[in-house]
Formats: sequence, C-alpha cells, structure tokens
Amino acid sequence: MNFVVKNTTRWGLLDLLCPHSCRGCGVLGAVLCDRCKNYIIQNQKDICPYCRRTFGRHSTQQSLLPGNDNLDLRVCHDCDSTFKGFWVVGWREGMLAKLVSELKYQSVRACADTLTELLDQSIPRPIFEEREVILIPLPTIGKHIRSRGLDHTKLLAKKLANRRGWKMQTLLRRANDTVQVGTNATKRVAQASKAYELSYATINPNSYYILLDDVWTTGASMQAAASVLKQAGAKYIYATIVEIGRLKNIDNEADVEP
Repeated sequence: MNFVVKNTTRWGLLDLLCPHSCRGCGVLGAVLCDRCKNYIIQNQKDICPYCRRTFGRHSTQQSLLPGNDNLDLRVCHDCDSTFKGFWVVGWREGMLAKLVSELKYQSVRACADTLTELLDQSIPRPIFEEREVILIPLPTIGKHIRSRGLDHTKLLAKKLANRRGWKMQTLLRRANDTVQVGTNATKRVAQASKAYELSYATINPNSYYILLDDVWTTGASMQAAASVLKQAGAKYIYATIVEIGRLKNIDNEADVEP
C-alpha cells in the first residue's frame, strides 16, 4: 500500500510543479498541443482489427444509426468480426504510443484527458441516441492497478462516458491474473479465453455495449470479453480502442496485457 501512495504522490506532484510538453513537437503547455492533436484527428482512418486494412473514416456510419435494419455490421467486408462496430484512434506508434505508455506506466493523468478527447473524436455522431449505451472498460489486473496507482482503462471509460452521456459499468472482472507479456499469439488466445467473467449478471439484450481498451494487439482479450457478454445475452457489442498494433509487430509485442 505504501508503494501505491508514493507512486501516485510522486507523479501527482510532477504534474503540478512541472509544465507538460507536447509528446509530438515538444512545445510547453500540454501533453499534446492543439496542432499535434488536430494532426491525429485529421489523419484518422477506420482500421479493420483483423486484416489491418484501412478505409475511409466512418464510411459505415449510416449502418450504425439506431433504427437502421443493417445493425449486423462487420468491421471489414472480408473479415468475420465479433463486433457490430469497431473504432480506433490510430496505429500504435509515435505520439499516441507515448501518451498511452505514460498514462499506463507513469500515471500521467493529463494523458487521460487527451486520449479521451481522441477516443470521442473517433466515434461517429450521431450514434446510439435512441438506446441505452453502456461503456465497459476491459478489466485491468489487480496487481497492475496496485503498482501503478490507477486503473487506466476505467479512468478512460469514466471520462468518455461523461463526454457522451453514456453509462459506465464494470460488468466484467478478471477470472485470473494471467499476464500475457512475452507469449505468442496462440498462447494469448488460450489465456484470454479464460480471463474474464461477469461481475454481476445484469444484461439488457436491447442495450448497446461498448468495450473499451487501450491497445489491440491480437485482439484475444477483447474478443474473449465480448464472448462473455454475448453468452450472457448481449446482442449489440462494439469496441473502441486507443491504438492498434501493426501486424508485423504482433509477435514482438511486450505490452499486451491491461
């Protein structure tokens, strides 16, 4: 417990006493200046999480509107998807990777506000306005929360839910604390399939459920979480991700577990 207090206090004091510099261009004032933030937003593309093909931003937006009969949306027409829709801010590299890493491992909470804004920009409007939307953070391993002093996915989910007027619920919990660092893609899938369970069995089949995570590598964790929701009766399951790894980097990823 002492370690957690010291960790959060240290980075909290640094946030107050030292001005942030942009992780893109280095200018003082914020973790990401307006110019670099706009660069990310203006260059966003929809990315299929399976084949990593990119296509026009929100090209499928009309299919996601409530009341549209085509709700059984696939992320990519050539790939079979677990999710009705999938939104990602960008590739796991550069400025975006720095922001996620500093929030996740250094407890730089200012990064959470910027990442929340980028997540908000990545999800089209109007969307889901006529139905209940429940945002679900992918559960973080307990020992990681204790050592880092924060649950980064839960923090992002709270902030995004507040921006959009959605509900945030921790419907999922860890069934075990298996860490996937250093394992290959096949083993990750096997481990992830046993990683999650419902924290309480209140699933409304008419609600829209959006899973949130910071990184998509193989997608094993997110798909396992979606499977648990689906088995409990959820019909409309979506995903929103901050960053997605390129296919060539998957087997070399060291940071795949929330």
